[in-house]
Amino acid sequence: MLRKFFCVALLLGPALAFPQEATGDNNARNTKPVHDHLSNKDVNEKLRKALDNKNAAYAGSNIEAVADDQSVTLSGTVQSSMQHEMALQMARAYAGNRKIVDKIAIQ
Repeated sequence: MLRKFFCVALLLGPALAFPQEATGDNNARNTKPVHDHLSNKDVNEKLRKALDNKNAAYAGSNIEAVADDQSVTLSGTVQSSMQHEMALQMARAYAGNRKIVDKIAIQ
């Protein structure tokens, strides 16, 4: 048992002591801030463009998205459950930490 431990320690020692050098990863660490929380204005604008009924995926739909600090509310109508699911996925993509409120009706 002790012998196995020493073998593992010998193999992993350099990787644990010098993780970048041992793995060949010489890239600088990411110090950029996380941008998972877009402004309300940005979320509203991006969803308005994405959910536009001129987009073939949302043809025949009428979806309105309203974002505030706590939630993104989707309301209106869609033609199918596929459009409904796509609209929810789009809202999730831009919502960040906001709650999704689904008020969409399928016609």
